[in-house]
Amino acid sequence: MRLSLPFGIAVAACAALLAGAAAPGWLGTDAGVLVREAYSVLCHQLPHRSPHVGGAPWALCHRCTGIAAGLALGLLAVPALPTALRTRIAGLHAGRLVALSLLPMAVDWLLGASGLWTNTPLSRTATGAVFGVAVGVVLGVALLRTRPPSAPMSNLLLP
Repeated sequence: MRLSLPFGIAVAACAALLAGAAAPGWLGTDAGVLVREAYSVLCHQLPHRSPHVGGAPWALCHRCTGIAAGLALGLLAVPALPTALRTRIAGLHAGRLVALSLLPMAVDWLLGASGLWTNTPLSRTATGAVFGVAVGVVLGVALLRTRPPSAPMSNLLLP
């Protein structure tokens, strides 16, 4: 399989997103604040719900960190997937895959909100990663231009 430039850019963007999220702890106060401000459009950044590096919270919370890491992993996994599976994902199954991947996050949040479960950094990160992997796979399949077989145009025009 030949990887495309957009695919490579997407992988690099995921790596940059994760590196930037961890950067506030290494950059110092002023630069760290700027990075956190830039990431504030992506995430609520509650310090008690974020990983920390060097005593400073990341610019992404645990769940968003899981989503970003999962997105990268999902993208990187696509070239190793069998062609038949990539074709199915490119067809009708992409939406179902993404919708199903939202369930663990929803359950983790609902159980936490109801008081039946105390979600933890691990549960938030893991459920975010499940969603991120699904989106990464769907995005990677689209970027590698895997398409389901389609009927010739003439079949669509005839009754």
